[in-house]
Amino acid sequence: MVKQSLPRTAASIAALALVAAAAIAVHALALATARAENPALLGPGSRVLLAVLFGFLLLLACRHLAMLALATSEQWANARGADELAPAPLVSIIVPAFNEGAMIRAVLESLFAIDYANYEVLVIDDGSSDDTFVRALPFQRRRPEIECRVLAKPNGGKFDALNHGIAQARGEIVVCIDGDSIVHRDALKRCVAHFADPRIGAVAGNVRVANRASAWSALQALEYIAGYGLSKRAQSLARAVTIVPGPLGAFRKSALAAVNGYEGDTFAEDFDLTVKLLAAGWHIVYEPRAIVFTEAPERTLELLKQRYRWTRGSLQALRKRRRGFFTPRRAPLRFIALWYLAAEYLALPALHIAAQLIFILSELFFDLPALMLCWWLQLIVLECAAAAFCVALEDESPWLVAIAPAFRVFYMVVLDVARLLAAAEEFAAVGMNWDKLSRLGKLKPAHV
Repeated sequence: MVKQSLPRTAASIAALALVAAAAIAVHALALATARAENPALLGPGSRVLLAVLFGFLLLLACRHLAMLALATSEQWANARGADELAPAPLVSIIVPAFNEGAMIRAVLESLFAIDYANYEVLVIDDGSSDDTFVRALPFQRRRPEIECRVLAKPNGGKFDALNHGIAQARGEIVVCIDGDSIVHRDALKRCVAHFADPRIGAVAGNVRVANRASAWSALQALEYIAGYGLSKRAQSLARAVTIVPGPLGAFRKSALAAVNGYEGDTFAEDFDLTVKLLAAGWHIVYEPRAIVFTEAPERTLELLKQRYRWTRGSLQALRKRRRGFFTPRRAPLRFIALWYLAAEYLALPALHIAAQLIFILSELFFDLPALMLCWWLQLIVLECAAAAFCVALEDESPWLVAIAPAFRVFYMVVLDVARLLAAAEEFAAVGMNWDKLSRLGKLKPAHV
């Protein structure tokens, strides 16, 4: 799945060319429609709606084009990649695990297959009530050249397990992964190479969805590639990646010590830690070749629960760091990260849902010109173009481009509604629990 494939790359480039041709065709249709119709003949209400919808579509188009331009610049700037450090520094891989019995063996098998000369593995059993500890214990004697420690502690939450592992780690570079992460064998050396720059405090890995058989998981696979991956490439150009993901994040241990590690007062400890590192002046970059596979929710309720927690946790972190919104000189990277996340979790979802409602209502009750529909089609085509670009860049399956229209028209609407509902409950101070997702147990080391 992650090896370079010439036929797949050629197919992705062909898909990108077809989407570009479709974009030109839709644009020509829009121009022809504009010549045939005269928006000046519309009533005042229709003209207002037309202006609002055009403004929203223009905003989304500018966002897509800016992201594509920044991501392309980042790709060119880092085409050669960072040089590997010699000698290889000791890396400590921390695996916090709570009731991960279904996955822990596959996770550790992938870690013991990593192509890196000097690392240790620490499994932190955070008070599991299943057989996680028993399943992990035999790996302490798996390979004598790799030290593996399985440590048990009372349940204190993921942040506490990570901090416990960091305190026990011997390496100056600490890699934190989730209990359901299957790490690619080259991921470690790709991340470590960036730490040759003393300003780098953390490196974000490239998270991909392994289970893609259901509609929900396939849409999430595209989201991780064309959504998160594209934005992280753009942010990496400024060395201000806003979230180091839980499935794979590499950190300089001295940077973690300087900001006192993870905190447990939000439901998004990874985002909170990232903002703290940016506020302290550390640079954070994205390494697309450091690939890690994760399980995506396949049921509607599981997906909505996950995004509910992500949204509320991120808003908790934003509120906690709210002073950073108004102090760009003190911590410019934090300033950028906070405003970007505020736009992603509040402004854009609100605008998106409002535009969708206005578009539907205006088509039902107002006489809007066909030009509006052409503009909307152009946005869909632009979404497909961004998906094709990312699929080609990541050497992923070209069929993902085919579901890009459903991604924009249906999937993003569902997620944005969920984000807005979660935001409303967060501002209303409604109580919430962690709600750990059930593991499907479908991930295998063969994915790497």
